[in-house]
Amino acid sequence: MKNLLFTVSFLIIAFSSIAQKQRIFFSSFTPDAFDIYLSKDQGKTFSKFTDHPALDYDAVISPDGKWVVFTSERSGIPQLYIQPIDGTSDPRLLLKSDSFQDQAVFSLDGKFIAFVGSHEGNAEIYHIPFQPDSLLDVSKAINLTNHPGGDFRPSYSPDGQWVAFSSDRDYKVKPDEQNPFSMQRTGEIYKIKADGSDLTRLTNSDTWDGSPKWSEDGSEIYFYSLRHGKTPGIATMKADGKDQKVLTDSSYMAISPHWLGQNRYAFSSLNREKDRVYLLEFNSQTNEIDTLNSGIEDFFNVSTGPGNLMVAHGAPTAKETEINRGGFPGQLLAAGTPWQSRVDSTDVTIFGVRRAFAAPPDPKGSFLVFDHYENPDNPTELIGKFASGFFYLGTFLILLVLGIAIALLSFSISRRKVVPFWKNLLFGVSVLLSLVVVVAVFFSLFVMNLPAYDQLPILMGVLFLVFLGLGFLISRKAKNLKERQLPISGSWRIVSISGFALAVLCAVFGLFSNRFLLLSGDLVRVNYENMDSEIIGKIEADPTNHPAYSSPIDMKYLPDGSGLVMTRGTFRGAPGMKGSVWLWDFIEQEPSRKTQSNFNDGFGDFSEDNKTMVFRSDRDGSHDIFVQEGEQILNLTQSPDRETFPAISRDGRKIIFSSDAHGLDVGEGIKTMDLYLSEKSQSGEWSSPRQLTFSEGQDAHAHFSPDGEWIIYTTEEFGINDEQPLVQSFLFSPQMYGEIVAMRISDGKKVKLTHNKWEEGAPLWVPALPN
Repeated sequence: MKNLLFTVSFLIIAFSSIAQKQRIFFSSFTPDAFDIYLSKDQGKTFSKFTDHPALDYDAVISPDGKWVVFTSERSGIPQLYIQPIDGTSDPRLLLKSDSFQDQAVFSLDGKFIAFVGSHEGNAEIYHIPFQPDSLLDVSKAINLTNHPGGDFRPSYSPDGQWVAFSSDRDYKVKPDEQNPFSMQRTGEIYKIKADGSDLTRLTNSDTWDGSPKWSEDGSEIYFYSLRHGKTPGIATMKADGKDQKVLTDSSYMAISPHWLGQNRYAFSSLNREKDRVYLLEFNSQTNEIDTLNSGIEDFFNVSTGPGNLMVAHGAPTAKETEINRGGFPGQLLAAGTPWQSRVDSTDVTIFGVRRAFAAPPDPKGSFLVFDHYENPDNPTELIGKFASGFFYLGTFLILLVLGIAIALLSFSISRRKVVPFWKNLLFGVSVLLSLVVVVAVFFSLFVMNLPAYDQLPILMGVLFLVFLGLGFLISRKAKNLKERQLPISGSWRIVSISGFALAVLCAVFGLFSNRFLLLSGDLVRVNYENMDSEIIGKIEADPTNHPAYSSPIDMKYLPDGSGLVMTRGTFRGAPGMKGSVWLWDFIEQEPSRKTQSNFNDGFGDFSEDNKTMVFRSDRDGSHDIFVQEGEQILNLTQSPDRETFPAISRDGRKIIFSSDAHGLDVGEGIKTMDLYLSEKSQSGEWSSPRQLTFSEGQDAHAHFSPDGEWIIYTTEEFGINDEQPLVQSFLFSPQMYGEIVAMRISDGKKVKLTHNKWEEGAPLWVPALPN
């Protein structure tokens, strides 16, 4: 009850302060909730130590057992806080800073802490005296690593002379195997002296080795490793990097190992079947794994103190909520949002929205909109809910032809005295093989090779003519044989029926496969001030495309709030994969298709008067940016490069988009993207695109401020701030580097609006709420 009242009070205060402030929304790949939990019996039971709407995590106990230092996002940025372990006073800020700090660790004598900070640009390891009664400026901390790569998870040796840590410094980013537009990293373990000298690389596995911790005597370092596959396990090595070995097998995912003494390690483990994160214990002498804590909370990153003290962060397992159906489990708004910030002289209120792609804000009201499709647990449930009459017709025809083949095969035995055995056998095998060919072609293009789906009507048209012709020829042959009263005429007649049935099946596959599954979704609107939700419409299947691409992949409000513009189709648009820009009109309550090509169109955006639309299309051979004014369509870029994510200013005179024209080649045909701007002259001509960003990472999803003077976008410029497996092991996050940045167009001034370990993207900047 106390937590509920605190949360309600927090929201009331937050929303009462946002009047007349412009609003910024972005997709947030964050946990639903994290608090710090304290145990006094070495993990058997835990009680909540912090209780705040924002995320609290990565806690450590001082060696004297008096203090807990942890990371909190209660200011909008992850920063280090300190609180007495007896709870006699509230948490307070430990370091004065307006930047990211996390992953604090104490030296064994308690005189120093090391932590990860970003006030000099990217994630570095810092070292500073621990003064629990003082507020130290972060500029006083010593940068131990000082490298453009990301450095994470420091750990002091028992004598305080060395700091072990992980880093992605020695590897280039590379495309993800499943999502090539997502950049992935690799981390190894290093050690460095506490004065910043003698950097030594300890591991070289070409995978992630992370979260190093020292043994009590300093002779060994233990860590987690993915070197034996995609499941991390607990590993050890000598302090000089020798004798590396993985102790656990792939039965349990083991991250954040912590030494408990007497051959025992605590670690967090994700159980995907139960959707739980368990705190487990591994005994390296017996190789046994047991449950350390059996509570309802999911616990991460356990750390111990003197006696039986232990801390971890976590929360009860989040469940899907009505106001965030189809999004991440838990609440719609990210923990701790909204918060207040400032972009130059403009006050803004910032909202994180816990959905993977989009829940766009209403420019005229306090609403978010998203689409929700039921997600059946298995193919049988999918067919039962969404299969159409065409699906059942196709199924009937398949069974009919299969029955004919079986009948002919049985005739080869039952009628062998009347008709030679081999003739009916040949008929049966021929019909069966014909059915296999038709179904195989359909399955290949409808299920296995979606980029070639457009070839399905053509191939099925050819097969339709073949089987229709064979049906007529065989039917005539059967008629002649019947007139001659030959016993085999019946078999020929049955074969002719199979030919006609196969022809009809080809017609159904070729003309109506896109209507086999009538997938429809709800259009849900949520009032983010009081969290009331309602269904405001239905999104029916797109009859022009494959059923798998019926749901929108991009959605935003029209600037005047009268409707929604959305993309339906495929994201990247491989050859043959279609996409279209659609409008949903709130008055008409139905969608209308705005781009009429048979190519990959998408990511549409409109000026405030709805007279100018910008979108991406591959209709001219490569992904270019197009502008449509009335009936006139102009290819703005006309380049062989990949351009995407266009947006237009409210006055219709500026267009921003992403392009890989000068991007970094990261392999597999993938280059990173930068932002480009085109402006409309007084004579109505669009300027040649001008490059605005020049980082080595991805810059994308840009949109304009309401006055068109700023852009807001997501960027990889600042790297990542924690070990990739620690985030991706329990939270869907194909890429974890996105930070939200505002840039003034006139002079390139940047304002960093988020900086944490989570992925954030697809930002939208909308006007203040009307009075």
